[in-house]
This record gives sequence, structure tokens and C-alpha cells, in this order.
Amino acid sequence: YKTYQKSRLIRLWTHLERQRGGGGVVSGPGEKQTELDRRALDVEMKRLEKDLEKIRSNRTLQRKAREKESFPIIALVGYTNAGKSTIFNRLTQANVLSKDMLFATLDPTMRALKLPNGQQSIMSDTVGFIRNLPTELVAAFGATLEEVVEADIILHVHDASSEDMAVQHQTVRKTLKSLNISPESDHIIHVYNKIDLLRDKDEFEFNRITQSTRKDASRCAISAVTGQGVNDLLNTIIYHLNIGQNDYNFSIPVEDGKAIAWLHANATVNSCEYNEEDAQVCVMMGEAAYHKFLKVFHYSSSDL
Repeated sequence: YKTYQKSRLIRLWTHLERQRGGGGVVSGPGEKQTELDRRALDVEMKRLEKDLEKIRSNRTLQRKAREKESFPIIALVGYTNAGKSTIFNRLTQANVLSKDMLFATLDPTMRALKLPNGQQSIMSDTVGFIRNLPTELVAAFGATLEEVVEADIILHVHDASSEDMAVQHQTVRKTLKSLNISPESDHIIHVYNKIDLLRDKDEFEFNRITQSTRKDASRCAISAVTGQGVNDLLNTIIYHLNIGQNDYNFSIPVEDGKAIAWLHANATVNSCEYNEEDAQVCVMMGEAAYHKFLKVFHYSSSDL
């Protein structure tokens, strides 16, 4: 935005220009103000770039700390005003700014989310996407979208009541691709929000969407305002976290009690036998949980 402002300065001050008589003076009185404004914007842009780098560094440290806690990350993405923050508030009982305005959420907010099966997770609310995002804003939003790249589950929120839902969907797909995330990934859940508004507006489309979500485990229809469909969404998250349930066998040093405790908290422990040096732990868990365990504790499963 500051770069955009800078490019308009020469036009903003043309109303001050007028010819001066004598002396061959050709510069307008607005020229000096333009230069002052340009320098001020340069200073402000450099300050913002430094702030963004600090934010990025801080978030990297925070992300590493969360990884040590090893809870799955659930990220909300979607077109601006799709209702992501309202869903976030409904699920986490938080109080995040939720308004019908462009970029109501610029800073990614993280909150704990306890799922119905008792599993702990972390939910992230992110900036809304828009069409033709200016390149000058990509760096600014990059700091918020880093959370999406690291997410175990992505909730792609659609505004089901919007006439532009299909176009907005393509915008989000394009943005995900730019983050090297496949829009067809099996860890993306499509959440059709505001179905209460859709029912009043277009009953045929309401029936089409709600019926399609009953047949597809990667889709949910909800109203974050009324709470309709929220329990189904939570159960769908659990299902996706447990996709690819397999048996895994780990040999873990007895002194690494944190890794053993993590398996007891996040997997179904079939057996756990101790000897003097190791614990032989046989568990059943989903692929997402296994990769999270591998990333945090670096113990790979041996053949059963």
C-alpha cells in the first residue's frame, strides 16, 4: 500500500502547482512537498519491512515451540469475509475481530482447540484471500500464510451465500498453489459457511450443498452464527486426523518419557513393554499423527 501511495504522489500535489512569474522559475510549489512525502514514505516502508522480518522471526520461534508440544495444527483459509473468524470464535470460544470488512484478520491468531474425542489441537485463523492481490502485499501476507504451510489440517471456508463463491474458490486454490499446497490434498476440508443465509436466499442451492456434504467426508455445511453443522465439522476434523490408521512399533529410550506420553495421549496404545533401556510401544494412529510424531521426536517405526 505504501508503494502504491508513493507512485501517486506526483498526481496528488498537482493541484498546488501554478506558474511563477519572472526568473525563469518552472518548478511548482508542490514539488518540495512531494519530495518530503516520498522520503517519509521511504522511511515508513523500511520500518515496516523491518517489522515484518521481526514478525517472521518471532513466528518461526513460536512455531518451533508449538512443534515441541506436538499438537496438530488446524488452519482456516478462505476468501475474505467468508466467516473464518466467526468459525474460529465458535470453535475455540475466542474473541477475535469478526467483521464484514476487507482484511479483518491480518495477524494469524492461534488458540487451543479440544476435539470431542479429547484430543488437543491448535487452530490458526489467517488473513482472507482476495483476487489480484498486489505483489506489494504478498510479503506482508506471507508472514501470516506461513501457518498454513505447516498445518496438519486446512479448513477451506466458503461463503455459501455468495453469488461469487465459484470465483472465490478459484482464488483460494491459486493462492494455495503459490504456497506449494495441492488444492486436492486429502488434508483439506471444504467448509460451506453461512448456510442459514443461503437457505433464505436459494433453497435449491441450499439443498444441493447440504446433500453433497453428506456424501463426501471432505465437505461440511455449517452456520458459524447459529451453530448448525459445527459438531459435524469437529467430527470430520477427527476423521481426517485419523486417516490412514496403521499399526506402528517404536523402540524408545526409557528416559524419553515425553515421547512415550505423547503416544499415550495421541494414539491407541496396543501394548507397551519396558526393559532396562527401552520401551517397546505398539500403537495404532493415523498418518498425520505418525508424521507429527516423527517430525518432533525423530523415532521411526520398525517393521511389525
